[in-house]
Amino acid sequence: MFKKMFYVMGIIIFCAVAFSGYLHEQDINDLAYVIAIGFDVGNDDKLKLTFQISIPSGNSSGSSGSGGSSSSEKGVSDTLNQTVECNSFNSGLNTANNIISKRLNLSHCKFIIFSEELASLGILDYIYTLENNIELRSNCNILVSTSTAEEFINSSTPILEHSTSKYYEIITTSSKYSGYTSNATLNTVYTSIVDDFSETSTMLGNVQKEEGSEDESSSGGESSSGEGGSSDGKSSSGGNSSSSGQTSSEDGMASDIIIGGMAVFKKDKLVGTLSKEETVPYLIVTNKLKECVVSIPSPFSEGNYIDLHIYDFSKTKNSVKLDSSGPKITTNITLKSTILSNDFDFDSSSNEDIAKIISAASDYFKEQIMNYYEKTAREFKSDITGLGKHAVYKFPTIDDWEEYNWSEKFETATFDVNVQVNIESSYFIS
Repeated sequence: MFKKMFYVMGIIIFCAVAFSGYLHEQDINDLAYVIAIGFDVGNDDKLKLTFQISIPSGNSSGSSGSGGSSSSEKGVSDTLNQTVECNSFNSGLNTANNIISKRLNLSHCKFIIFSEELASLGILDYIYTLENNIELRSNCNILVSTSTAEEFINSSTPILEHSTSKYYEIITTSSKYSGYTSNATLNTVYTSIVDDFSETSTMLGNVQKEEGSEDESSSGGESSSGEGGSSDGKSSSGGNSSSSGQTSSEDGMASDIIIGGMAVFKKDKLVGTLSKEETVPYLIVTNKLKECVVSIPSPFSEGNYIDLHIYDFSKTKNSVKLDSSGPKITTNITLKSTILSNDFDFDSSSNEDIAKIISAASDYFKEQIMNYYEKTAREFKSDITGLGKHAVYKFPTIDDWEEYNWSEKFETATFDVNVQVNIESSYFIS
């Protein structure tokens, strides 16, 4: 009898413990899902936070909590933007919870945007706090905006997508076929900040405003200023802009979201930016490039260019040799390509002409990669390539590695780059 009662009580206790969590479950209708968070330097307080909140499809439109508009060209937005001034991220989140009728949930956050001003001051404390948040996913993307993060989020209303959340997902796939940006997640940024083998880099974005007629502002095809990835504010790609969405601001100026280039950090502080074209060498030397189209100077006529489709390249081999004068870094690269453009200056079926293109392409990529190395090592003094991981194994202990001070020695490194471009085929011949 006693044994039977013991089993019954055991079953009751097990059920009470196993199903007690359901008594405290929060209905999803009581939550407001954040899809992007913006970090800016505050006016009165230390920090300004902007939360972009997804609006359920049953609601008609959204508005900006900071007084701005978040409507798309169709007149309806699927997000609401709330901006708060605060002393820290968690206090700002708590303040926003007090304003919004529902509790903010960060489990579906796609992007974290830091303004250039704030990133220059340092993002270490914010990255630590975000990494410690149990709701934020480690694959949440990090982006630095040359405009304010608030302005960037308020302008993030896509034209070709009905869902802003889906639009953020598509942004991260563009590097696979364009080569104009490189994704960075919360986890990779945190790791590169705390380790001694590499430095941090993130995606770069900008809000470009154009004043003019409705037709001019809605084209999104050409731009003359505000190019993302260019530190001087001018286009670095001959006027081609990577516009991802467009809105009209209160002053009547069209706003284009531009994603392209990279933000370069030294530890946790922003030290410079790379243009879209300068991002391609980074992707090549780090084995992150999937495919892209590159225009090289024609070896047949001055002022003309030949378009090459770069794809399926062999793994880049980096090696580091240490001596008293500093690290000597060797990079060997093999690229496969297809000729996309053709003119009367060369014969795509001629082996001699193809050899000239191969030589010109090899020289072009060698020059681009050397310029990339010189800029990151001499100007930025930042090893975003992660070449330190090829040097650390040469030291018997971690104390020896730390005493060598790779971050300082990288500034004196010399580079030897070897590039071989193979023309696999041309669409003009079988």
